Amino acid sequence: MITFKEFLKKYGITYDIETIDEIIISHDGTNAELFEGRKWISGRFERNIGIDQPNHGVGQTHAHVFGRKDNELGVVNFDGTSSHGTKMKLHQKDADALRARGFTIKSDGIVEWVVIRDYPNFLLHS
Repeated sequence: MITFKEFLKKYGITYDIETIDEIIISHDGTNAELFEGRKWISGRFERNIGIDQPNHGVGQTHAHVFGRKDNELGVVNFDGTSSHGTKMKLHQKDADALRARGFTIKSDGIVEWVVIRDYPNFLLHS
């Protein structure tokens, strides 16, 4: 696979790399999608929820929820579990905005992070 700079050079495209603000990705040469990185949506404030794709193979789509002063309140996975070790209670408008995009959010809006300190012991009887 070639780098983006190599691609530009190969096809004789001159472009100031510092000013690129959009990248179009085509998987099959026919359909394309705009790569935007974090996708911003509005909950109780305008553009206060940033949705990210998984950072690694076992992760899942997750949303960073921000408060009024751009402070991060917490991170919720697509399945409604907590991410990045955070726990929070989502505002109803934030929860509704995430549900509208397919996130599984509990009716009470609580997003929990549970740490199991010791593995449970199982006794098997035969």
